[in-house]
Amino acid sequence: MLAAPGNWLRSSAASWAERRQGRDALSVTLERRRVYILPSRFGLAYGVTIFAMLLGALNYGSSLGFALTFLLAGLGIVIMRHCHNNLRGTRVRFLAAPPVFAGDPAKFRFALSNDAPAPRYEIVLRHNDTETISQDLPPRQTKTFALVVSTSERGRLPLGRYMITTRFPGNLCRAWSWLHMDASCIVYPRPAPRGRPLPSDIGGEGMHGGHERGDADFIGLATATPGDPPRRIAWKAFARNDKLMVKQFSAGEQQARVLAWDSLPGMDTEQRLSQLSRWCLEAAEQDLAIGLSLPNKLVPVGRGQKHLNECLQALALFEETART
Repeated sequence: MLAAPGNWLRSSAASWAERRQGRDALSVTLERRRVYILPSRFGLAYGVTIFAMLLGALNYGSSLGFALTFLLAGLGIVIMRHCHNNLRGTRVRFLAAPPVFAGDPAKFRFALSNDAPAPRYEIVLRHNDTETISQDLPPRQTKTFALVVSTSERGRLPLGRYMITTRFPGNLCRAWSWLHMDASCIVYPRPAPRGRPLPSDIGGEGMHGGHERGDADFIGLATATPGDPPRRIAWKAFARNDKLMVKQFSAGEQQARVLAWDSLPGMDTEQRLSQLSRWCLEAAEQDLAIGLSLPNKLVPVGRGQKHLNECLQALALFEETART
């Protein structure tokens, strides 16, 4: 019964913090005004104990009781001050979130820097019910934190609101700050099961199609260019002259494949995207040049890891423009 009011209170407080702070850049230094602090459950029990000791000292007129009560109260205030300062001045910078396939966990990587001469202890990043491992930040150093977020659907996955928090020292208080960065991760469609063969269509108009040389007869070396497959790099030649070269072959020609949206009739949008994703991966495994023809986008024929990422991203961000 208390869960719903508690969730509503936390959501309202976080929304108020966003309105107060505004959207954050991808690199933020925490100022005093945006670091919040409240007693933890252990801190509340500590406060109740001190209050009970104060009542006992008043009732019995015990000087030693007063001394111990005020000593523990002062200790609590000092701990609260140190807990707040443990976050103040920390710099948080979003690094990257490598693309993943739907169903795989996305990892949002952040760099936390401590520019102060004093260390910071037990720093944690938290997003909903997931959090990073607690780490200490030595003086003048930077450490990397990774927030793991589950995925279920393709598209652009925004991280949304997350927090940086600490309970050091003593676990009496919890200090935190809300962060609202435009951090996101591209989630590719989950590949369909293997079994459906690659289409044999060659590149058409606007696709820059053509023929790709096969791997039958070696004819020489050429200077490597971005996008060349790693398996064709001449590593022995690179070891001799420190110049990156690729092997060239003469016999056999491969037709560039066009993976077309219309080649999958009878499937809904997500099924088509899933199958096209599988074909892209199989073409990359076979080192084939491919192009992608979607209702709202054409990806020219190409090859290599960079081109594969471009095709998968086009599938991930596909928006339906016509009824299937």
